[in-house]
Amino acid sequence: MGWWAHPLPAFRTAGARLVPNDKLEPTRPSGTHGDKRGHRMRHGPRQFTLEACNSFALVDRSAAVGDSTGKTNVSNGIRVSGAWARGVVHSFRALGLDVEALCEEVGADITSFTDTNGRPPRDVLGRFWRAALAKSGDRHLGLSAAEAWEPRADHLVVLLLTSATTVGEGLEAGVRYQELMSHGRVITFGEHPEHHVIHVNKIEHELPITAHEIEFLAVFLMKLLCFATDGAFKVREVHFEHPYRGDIQKYTRAFGCSVRFGEEKTAMLVDNEAWALPLAHGNQALHGQLRGVASGLHAAIESHHFIDTVRDRIKILMPRGGASIEGVASALYMTPRTLQRRLHEDDTTFRVLVDSVRKSILIQCLERNQTRDEIMRHAGYTNRRSFRRALKRWNLDDFDDESLS
Repeated sequence: MGWWAHPLPAFRTAGARLVPNDKLEPTRPSGTHGDKRGHRMRHGPRQFTLEACNSFALVDRSAAVGDSTGKTNVSNGIRVSGAWARGVVHSFRALGLDVEALCEEVGADITSFTDTNGRPPRDVLGRFWRAALAKSGDRHLGLSAAEAWEPRADHLVVLLLTSATTVGEGLEAGVRYQELMSHGRVITFGEHPEHHVIHVNKIEHELPITAHEIEFLAVFLMKLLCFATDGAFKVREVHFEHPYRGDIQKYTRAFGCSVRFGEEKTAMLVDNEAWALPLAHGNQALHGQLRGVASGLHAAIESHHFIDTVRDRIKILMPRGGASIEGVASALYMTPRTLQRRLHEDDTTFRVLVDSVRKSILIQCLERNQTRDEIMRHAGYTNRRSFRRALKRWNLDDFDDESLS
C-alpha cells in the first residue's frame, strides 16, 4: 500500500511561501523586474501535506474519452497529466474560447481535461489544440494561451522545481521526475561550451505535436522560472525548430531575448549566472521530502525511454529507406533479436512503432499541404499503391490525387 492510502501529518516548512493551489503571479514587464512585490505569494507560511501537493495517480482512473462509466481503463497511447491539461483548458477559456464546445467537437469529456488526478491521452489533447486553433484563427495561439495562463502550484513537479535552492537544482529535479506530469522526456539538457541548454522535445504518438504546443510550453517554463526567482531569471536566447511565422515582436515580448527559427532543435540557452540564481521560495526541508515522494511514484510508473529512443531512430531513418528492424537495431548498437526482446518487455512491437511513426509523419505532411511525392518520401513509401492503402487504412483517404499533386 502506498503513502497516499494513509492520512499524512501536516508538516510546517519554515520560510516556505509556496502553497498548493496558489496561482503563480504573472511576471511583470522586463522594465519592472526589480520590483519584487508583484511576485510575492499572497499567503504567508502555511502547513503543507504531501497529499495536497501531489496530483498524480498511479492507476489511471479517469474515464476514457467519450466514456462516462468511470471505470479504470488501460493506456491507449501516451498520456499527460490532468494538471497540465487543465492549465491548457483554463488558458483557452481566458482567451474567450468555448472549451466545452471544443471538447464536444473532438469527442472528449471536459472532466477528463480538468481532473488533476487523471491522465488524458496526449493525442486527444492534440486534437483539442487543433480545434482551438481553427476556432480562434490565432496564428500565435501558443504564445497567446501561455500569456493568459496563470500557472498553479498544484503538482508535485512544480513544487519540486520551486522549492529547490537554485534554478539549476530546481530544473534538474523537475526534469528528473517530469514523467509524473508530462508524457515523456519532453525537457532534456543539452551541451554547450559556454551556456546551459534546455531542450524542448516532441514526444509524439500518432498525432504530431504542433508548433503552438511547443511555444506554449516554452513560455510557460519561462514564466515559471521568472516567478521562482522574483523576476530575476532571463534566457539568453531561444531557438525553435519550426520556421518563422511572423510578428517577431510577440516573441521578443514573451521571452525578452533574441528568438531564432529553423534551428536543429528547440532550445533555451541559459547563462551560468541565471542557472545559479537563488529561488525565492526555496526550502531544503520541503524539497528533500518532495524528492522522496517523487522517487517512489516515479519508480512505479511505466518507463517509455527506450520506446521513445526507438521511435526517434525510426523517424530519422524512414525518409532514407533504412527504417527496417535491422537498420534501427544497428543504429542502436544491438541485434534485431535484442531490439525485439526489449520492445516485447515494454509491451509493444517494432511493427507497431513503425506504423505509429509513419501515421504521425503522414498527418504532419498533410497538415502542411505538402505534395504527394514529398509525403511519400518523408513517410518512406516508394510504391504509390502502398501509399494509397495506408491513407485508406488510417482514414486519410479523402485526400485524392488532385489534392496531393
